[in-house]
Amino acid sequence: MKKIFYKLAYLFYSFKRYRVMKETHSLKEKKNNVGGIPFYHFESKNSGENLLLLHGLLDASFGFRKLIFHLSKSWKLFIPDVPGFGKNKLPNIKFLLHLDIIAQIIYEYIRIIDLRKITVVGHSMGGLLSQHLALLDAKKDQRISRLILISPGNHPHPNRDEIRSILFPRNRKEVLRLLHELYYKDFPDPSPFLQDTLVYEWNLPEYEVLAENTIEREKEIFFGKAVENIKIPTHIIAGENDLITNLNSMHDLHSWIGGSTLDVIQNAKHAIHLEYPEKVAEFINKRGLL
Repeated sequence: MKKIFYKLAYLFYSFKRYRVMKETHSLKEKKNNVGGIPFYHFESKNSGENLLLLHGLLDASFGFRKLIFHLSKSWKLFIPDVPGFGKNKLPNIKFLLHLDIIAQIIYEYIRIIDLRKITVVGHSMGGLLSQHLALLDAKKDQRISRLILISPGNHPHPNRDEIRSILFPRNRKEVLRLLHELYYKDFPDPSPFLQDTLVYEWNLPEYEVLAENTIEREKEIFFGKAVENIKIPTHIIAGENDLITNLNSMHDLHSWIGGSTLDVIQNAKHAIHLEYPEKVAEFINKRGLL
């Protein structure tokens, strides 16, 4: 019975944030069919330079709701729920729940709506997916013109088990630990009921399958130095105090992608697009609208 309450609570939590996307930001919600899979995304009504935003693990398209306020109106926004998250649920089938497969689904979505000259912005897991997309696109249609990677994944964390325990909290104490690794500044702790709701939602079986698949195929999922094959302009935005994608790994990524640029936000951890949306948007506008 408790699980039903937690599920309903998270649906309501999500509903309010999706409503911000539609009512506050006046974004249109659209639905496509990608290989038989329903695929939802938000899209701005204006014309402009194409900007595709990909959120991170355990998040959804509404994770960019604060950033959108500060993005230039010269961007035409496309903000999907990454397949497997939000409204874009995938069947809990082991062979589907791989990051490279998810990247292929996103690329097919890009083809279906015929996006070209795209700047792709990805946070955390979305940043890793952005790298997959860039390397896939280089062999196919050359639709992607630029990457902007916010605290992106790139190679397995040296303390993998510790990071996994942080990312998939099993109790209230671990929920608070994760939130304190996402944000540098102090913030009010969520209510005990919301903490329990997040424990339920963040430990869904399909997320555990995705995590297991990623660990089993680390060398194929994380590119490491192989990102040197990314030849399009790339900008990296990092938090100085990020434990999840630490600053050393961001400097490595910067050194491996030829011609890339790196900005470091001081006094920031992993969720820099939520904690410093104005600064992150400034970098996106500056580096993307050249």
